Amino acid sequence: MVKMFRKIGPLGFTILAFSALLVACGGEDPTPTPRPAATPTPTAAMMEAEPTPTAMMEEETAPTPTPDAGGSTGPAPTPTPLPRPTPTPLPVDPGFDAEAYFSGKTISMMVGFNPGGGTDAQARYMSRAWPQFIPGNPRIVVRNLTPVVVERNFVWNSKPDGLTLGLEATAGIFDQFTPTAQFDMREVTMIGVTSGKEGLWVIRGTLPYNCIDSAFGSTDPVLTVGTSAPTPADLASYVAVGWLADRLNVPLEIRNVSAAGSAEQYVMIERGDVNSWVSGTIWDQYPRTRPGWTGSGFIRPFADLSFPGFDLGHNGEADFHCPNVADEYFEGDDLDLWVAMRGPQVYASKNIIGPAGIPNEVTAVLRKALADAMADEEFASTMQAFTGIKNAFTHGDVAQQELADTVNSFVDNQARINEVTQFVFDKYVR
Repeated sequence: MVKMFRKIGPLGFTILAFSALLVACGGEDPTPTPRPAATPTPTAAMMEAEPTPTAMMEEETAPTPTPDAGGSTGPAPTPTPLPRPTPTPLPVDPGFDAEAYFSGKTISMMVGFNPGGGTDAQARYMSRAWPQFIPGNPRIVVRNLTPVVVERNFVWNSKPDGLTLGLEATAGIFDQFTPTAQFDMREVTMIGVTSGKEGLWVIRGTLPYNCIDSAFGSTDPVLTVGTSAPTPADLASYVAVGWLADRLNVPLEIRNVSAAGSAEQYVMIERGDVNSWVSGTIWDQYPRTRPGWTGSGFIRPFADLSFPGFDLGHNGEADFHCPNVADEYFEGDDLDLWVAMRGPQVYASKNIIGPAGIPNEVTAVLRKALADAMADEEFASTMQAFTGIKNAFTHGDVAQQELADTVNSFVDNQARINEVTQFVFDKYVR
């Protein structure tokens, strides 16, 4: 089969796209962190969870995006390269007594998904292992509050004392532009990023497809994915998936479901409610959460949706042999738009944030505590083994600026993305 698009050749072009649209890599090598040797790992049941708080949200009306006939509106705006940020320590009061401040306190670690997924698993591991790195050894409890936009609103509206934090699955940029969002990700307090750059599309083994190129031009069977998308604004990263399907002529149906975190996705694909799954840091979790799934071929790789240049690699059971679609199929304006749409999803897969306005002294202590934990071999390797999520740490001092730059890059392309969003919603959501 003749390729529909020319493969990106020059390394310099890929690097330019990488740095121009998202500076989140911060100059880091995107090579996945090597898998640690097997270590005894805690179980989620060992870690404490407290009752889920509730919240009532008022619905607001979002402006309706303009339809995009065929997903193409002409040349995308040329991105302006942004300088890569360097760590800038916060100015703090040298007399601040962190030990006294955190001693005897309880930190609520909010998770915007139900128990059972990767974000929840990392939060529960941290609730047990992170306190020893925080002066005063405060207690940490995990609180699940769904949907994720409600959880983010809860954190945003919490007292800025460093005692209410959110462990998030993405950078939250798509969430910011949903109708009920009350927060601006450029103003939240970023504690640090623990992983990022990964994205994948897997299919049930019963489908007749191999990698995505085997579905080009096909009409049956249709690939089905599930997400909660009652309005176009709720599509989030599935905008990029729908645009990809349209550009490469892949049969797709996006099924609107009530909840679509990892816990729900496992059930949907097990029952056959959907026949494929689009996610982020899940490839290396399968051998832990569902042993044998990838080894037996119950689910198989379909498309690598990671950031340009990232390779999902081998998860211990199977190799993600399908190519990175950004590297293989797009260039020029199409690559620019793909990165602008995917970047908010993949630049920061797991990260810890707090409300705006946390005092510098408290923020600095929490950032250092996270950096110390991620630099500790036992903490980092055990967390990676427990969650199946590759570590890719970015210090909060750098991640704060990266987050603002990534939001601004998304905003700069938002008019075009809005057009694509409406087109994808109308064509694929059922």
